[in-house]
Amino acid sequence: MLFWILVNPQFGAITKAQTQTAFTAADKFSISQCNSSIRFALNGSYSTATLENGFWTFKNLTLFSQNLSFLGLNATQGSGELKISAKNSNVTVWTYISVNYSFPVDLLSYYAEGTGNQTVNLGLNSSRSSSDEWSVIVADSVFLPLGQNWRLLPDDSILVWGQTGNVTVAHFTFNNEYKNLSFFLQHYVGIFTILLLAFVILVAAVIRVRARKLTKNS
Repeated sequence: MLFWILVNPQFGAITKAQTQTAFTAADKFSISQCNSSIRFALNGSYSTATLENGFWTFKNLTLFSQNLSFLGLNATQGSGELKISAKNSNVTVWTYISVNYSFPVDLLSYYAEGTGNQTVNLGLNSSRSSSDEWSVIVADSVFLPLGQNWRLLPDDSILVWGQTGNVTVAHFTFNNEYKNLSFFLQHYVGIFTILLLAFVILVAAVIRVRARKLTKNS
């Protein structure tokens, strides 16, 4: 069998790609040159995690216990690849999911400590997006206007600065039917969807934090 694997490199590549490394909520991914770190609120796994130029890149990233089906939302694991960086800020990622509600939404929600900045790339593998397809929501479900503490970079990354607490970065995949809606209906549907998701994420995060505290104290 060893000989067969050696003479069939494609099989070896497939086997290697399926290998996942587990991590827990206690693990910290430091970015020492930026005085920052990345954590995850949930246990999960990845195939590779590399630090390069101040960015952690997680491939085939999976966060466990991400289930919003009890609310009737068709939520699935995120795209599988996340690239994230921070400067003078410690980040805890709450959730990384794709939701097919009124239209597909990919989002990352995290908690930021320290008024530095964070850069998030959701690994959408799509053509150059427009800033109209993105939203950044902070505490109290406040939508930040483009240019106010966030902007879209040429590589489809979102740069957020000067924010602490809960931050949600969301990307909407608008189809032609949605684009033909009036200006009011477009923004009404988008705002309603993001408010719902932001609320669900916040509640879920609080429950998980309390559950971990109870587990530690027991």
